[in-house]
Amino acid sequence: MKRIRLLAASAIVALSLAGCGGGGTESSSPITGTETVISGMATKGPITGTVNIYALGADGAKGSLLKSAPINDGSYSASVGTYSGPVLVEATGIYTDEATGQTLSVGSDAPLRAAVSNASGTVAIPVTPLTDLAVREAGELTASGIDNGNRLISDIFGFDIIKTQPVAPAPASLEAATQSQKDYTLALATLSQLSKDMGKGLEQTLSSVATGIGATGMDSGTATSFRSAAVSFITTNPNNTTGINDLSQTSVAEITGKIASTASYTLTVEGAPSAGAVKGIEFELLIPDGLTLRYNSASGVPLPGVVTESAQVTGAASYTEKKFSTSTGVGVLKFVLMTTAGIGSGDLATLVCDTVAGYAVPTASGFRIRNLKAVDDNGVTIGGVTVTVR
Repeated sequence: MKRIRLLAASAIVALSLAGCGGGGTESSSPITGTETVISGMATKGPITGTVNIYALGADGAKGSLLKSAPINDGSYSASVGTYSGPVLVEATGIYTDEATGQTLSVGSDAPLRAAVSNASGTVAIPVTPLTDLAVREAGELTASGIDNGNRLISDIFGFDIIKTQPVAPAPASLEAATQSQKDYTLALATLSQLSKDMGKGLEQTLSSVATGIGATGMDSGTATSFRSAAVSFITTNPNNTTGINDLSQTSVAEITGKIASTASYTLTVEGAPSAGAVKGIEFELLIPDGLTLRYNSASGVPLPGVVTESAQVTGAASYTEKKFSTSTGVGVLKFVLMTTAGIGSGDLATLVCDTVAGYAVPTASGFRIRNLKAVDDNGVTIGGVTVTVR
């Protein structure tokens, strides 16, 4: 009977999710025993060649080759069986350079790389010069190192370099692309222009750019060179095949390289009748003026490290969803948790917000919670449960 009641609680929360739209979900733990398929765009522009996918050890060491697969005009797809965990993807092959129009190559001695800390199920991983910069900045390819490297480069360029797929630098592709995809594609073309301006190959250019990046972002000299290259490519380069020659259509020429200052807050559950009593909880958190969240503009999912569940959640969660939206003019974070183990009163998650210039940093009292619902293992609403911010 208890199993039936737990399934009922899960069903109630799942039904409530149907009203919040599709997509934007994250599993709180790896999927095991399920086929993992990795695919994406390998581009500098679009590469024709090969990807090799490797397992990574807990210490960040490069492990066994899981799969090799062809890249056709930038696209690749490969099953790595039931493997679930951190991976390194390496791409080699030929491509048409955006800035010069020449056919160039990425060799096996210096492949383009991308790493993710947990590949499980159906996974999209682009392999680009920006993901390669993230690998360089990660240091050791441990889970935390990978996430930190991906987050740092995403913050500098203003879009999620892993969850955004660049497209071919052609009008037909860019017209149907999201703004993040356009910015990604033009940032890659800008790196080609930077190589041309510097008189260096891709590997030398990436090494130079990586040297100009630290924990607080990109230094002023590197950022200035990048912006100048963006202006040159978009407005004057005759090899620009993107169909975009107006700087207002992209933000790549405005990249400062600096990471926004942040403010951290803790979400806490209060009023649970006992430890493990809450089997499902959902609510919307309204973000006050002066703060914003870093998130994938296509899926609404916050970037890694923006919403970090507490130990009681990660030890109990069967399913979590975090989705951010500004569609009504107010930033709203949707948080959903389902668990058979249950949680009680205590910390729920840590929230890291970017502060907005010109505003005083809001206190915790500036947040509002709405549409909160907590249920027990029978799917019955639990009265008196609240979520507070501190």
